[in-house]
Amino acid sequence: MLRTMTLALAVPLALAAICGTPKAEAADRFGVVGIENATQVTIRLQHRWGDGQWTTDVLSPGGRKWYWSEYRVANENKSPPFHVRFDSDLSPGSFYEKYDLKKNRAPDHDWNYAHKYIFRYDGNKSFIELFEEK
Repeated sequence: MLRTMTLALAVPLALAAICGTPKAEAADRFGVVGIENATQVTIRLQHRWGDGQWTTDVLSPGGRKWYWSEYRVANENKSPPFHVRFDSDLSPGSFYEKYDLKKNRAPDHDWNYAHKYIFRYDGNKSFIELFEEK
């Protein structure tokens, strides 16, 4: 009997040594999106989650901000749509653009986990555009 129990313990231990032990993964608790400003102008944008109120935000040149929505329960992987709108025309005129941005599922609300977007000049520095980073 002792030999059987020892063998029963030895086989799983040997398999774990060969295959490696599985690593515990943190539960996803947030939907995270990040926006970076790669221009030399200050960008004023508005954002909202779902049908909520629009909130105005300012993104300085070279700056970045990230936004998150916390899931009701761990690994729910559902959050309201994240919308942004901004004036892409850098001249005195206005040309507003609105986007629904993708979010990454994440265990923490940190820039490193965010689905990232970046403001860049579009064409001859008369317009800015929001690009998805790959």
